Amino acid sequence: MIFNSDVSFFDAQPMFICEQVSLKILDVNKAATDLLGFSKRYLIGKKIHKIASKADAADLSLSVKAQKKLGSNDIWQFECENGEVKYFQLSAHMINYIGVPSKLVIAHNVTNVVTKKILKGKLLSSQISFNNFPLAEIEWSRDMSITRWSKKAEDLFGYTSDEAIHDKTLFERFIHKDDLEFVRHHVEKALETGTKEFSVINRNITQSGEIIYCEWYNSMLFDNDGNLVSVYSLTHDVTDREEALLETKRGMMSYQDLFNSISDAIYLLNKDAHIIEVNEGVERTFGYKRTEVVGKHYKVLTAPGKYDADRFHEIKKNAEAGFAEKFEGWGKKKSGEVFPTEFQVSTGNYFGEEVLIIIESDVSERKRSEEELKQREGLLSKLFNSSPIGIALLNEHREVEMVNDGFEQLFGYREAELKGLELDKLIVPENEHELAIQLSESEKVKQVVQKRIRKDGTIIDVIIYVVPVVVERKIVGIYGLYVDITDRIEAENKIYESLREKEMLLAEIHHRVKNNLAVITGLLELQTYSAENDSARRILRESQMRVNSIALVHEKLYKSEDFSEVDLSQYFEELSEVIYQTLRHKDKHIDITLDVEDVKLPIIQAIPCGLILNEILTNSMKHAFEGIYEGKVRISLRKEASRIFFEMCDNGVGMPEEQEVDIEHSMGMTLIKTLSKQLGATYDLDTNHGTCYRFTFEKKENEKFDGPDKAKLTKVAESV
Repeated sequence: MIFNSDVSFFDAQPMFICEQVSLKILDVNKAATDLLGFSKRYLIGKKIHKIASKADAADLSLSVKAQKKLGSNDIWQFECENGEVKYFQLSAHMINYIGVPSKLVIAHNVTNVVTKKILKGKLLSSQISFNNFPLAEIEWSRDMSITRWSKKAEDLFGYTSDEAIHDKTLFERFIHKDDLEFVRHHVEKALETGTKEFSVINRNITQSGEIIYCEWYNSMLFDNDGNLVSVYSLTHDVTDREEALLETKRGMMSYQDLFNSISDAIYLLNKDAHIIEVNEGVERTFGYKRTEVVGKHYKVLTAPGKYDADRFHEIKKNAEAGFAEKFEGWGKKKSGEVFPTEFQVSTGNYFGEEVLIIIESDVSERKRSEEELKQREGLLSKLFNSSPIGIALLNEHREVEMVNDGFEQLFGYREAELKGLELDKLIVPENEHELAIQLSESEKVKQVVQKRIRKDGTIIDVIIYVVPVVVERKIVGIYGLYVDITDRIEAENKIYESLREKEMLLAEIHHRVKNNLAVITGLLELQTYSAENDSARRILRESQMRVNSIALVHEKLYKSEDFSEVDLSQYFEELSEVIYQTLRHKDKHIDITLDVEDVKLPIIQAIPCGLILNEILTNSMKHAFEGIYEGKVRISLRKEASRIFFEMCDNGVGMPEEQEVDIEHSMGMTLIKTLSKQLGATYDLDTNHGTCYRFTFEKKENEKFDGPDKAKLTKVAESV
């Protein structure tokens, strides 16, 4: 065994390597030569019991405290080169030293504990005690049965020496089952390769069932034929150290996971700007695996021609001074693609080495977005300034931030004259200040028509669109859009005046038509009184009622706000009442029921409908209820989409079969057919249960009404 000066335990304790039987010193460490004062050459070859003697504890006059501290172990005295005597407790371990079975003797200095009385020593026996050795000593036979089990082994594992030596299965039971194959593998490998020393760390199970980590130093002893004789093992409990290492590993894994979870590329540079570590973000950003960049100069990640040594040293200098800055650069991917990057440089310590920490990200998308944003801002700026609509941007205090050219042309103010001023105080008439404040405080887009004042004092009519800019429910700005509608308002006023004139004229026309029809009705009334026979009087009364139905239409139009259409529900109600009052019989009770929806028809259809109602209702009142003292007439009109359904029915006697041909050619029926054609209606006549007329037609657009067909009316007149 060669003593390692880097291991503190072996440096601190005087150690001797002696032949196993003769105890002749084969090697010593520096601590032994320093403590005794003898040179290494002087000590090698001497037997250890020639330089040390056993002291009698009873003759040392030790205090109770000292005895308790030293325990029952033997005390040995060494005489130094300068004559000084030092006291030690010795422990030994069987080892293989350069192929020779040997003992490692460790001297534990207890000089400060014993008295200063110098005693005559006795010779060191050949069997040196090893019970105070700090490591547990175990000796195994070639079949891995235990032949020696030290006191430290008893303390460490809980098994007594007798239990360990006589238990042939202890090897498998006190090594953790998950580590058993691992230990067997190392033993077999040592046997195959002829390795004389090897060490392992594994889990062991104590007699009480506790699991501990132990570090094992194993020496393989072979005979001259190369056969295994025995195995000597030194071991000690390293549970605290291993658990600390595991915790450190877990911490390192957490750090590594965090390190790799960062999407940006992170790489560490040494003082020569070579990459010593990277995260997984480097592969995501640059396409390189860790093994492809570690050890290389970091310019492998920079675009060709973009690496500047002077700039790098300047950045490094600032980082070492504590200035954390962001820089823009150009990176190159493994594929050769060049892309813009942003990186930050700081300093750190990586396993004792000062390093630069570079965090670099691909900003291609951001650059594209910024470029698109600039283009959009340019377009919006162009639209803002070239728009013919006046636009003003106000801040949250209603002060002017900017105005466009359209605003300057509309109101006569230059932007420099308005900036920082409250716009409402300049262009809003005094009587509209409150309304303007309400508009500017609205969180919703609003449109109003108000008056505003130009710089020259002219008052103009404008449509104002108020567009608030709201951030987190707070108005941070307001866009005001102004459209001059002064000319439009003036044109609308002129049109309105013209329309009023036409409405008055149309009302006058309807009034005059109604009056003229009333005059005709009066003339027919007078003519009735002078008629010589009943037939003439009947014809005149029927003509009078037909004229009344037309006059009633014009009366409705004259009283209506809409001169283009007539409300049939009111028209039918009043017309039916006039006919009923004119033709009713004192000895008969006839009930007229109207079921008319709110339908409006243009005058070109309202008049034919009125005339049809007049003809049918007149006929029912005169002929349907002969010999009947109570009767019913039902008038209905409904609309489905653009189709009109008009129906008039009575429960009278119906039409006699022998008179149907005459009825078909009568003036009344001819007039009904003619009016139906003007309506564009189809009609059906049902005489099974009284008499029922059904008309179906489409509502027409307003057209000029020329009255009933003249040829038909002439034919009717001639037949009369």
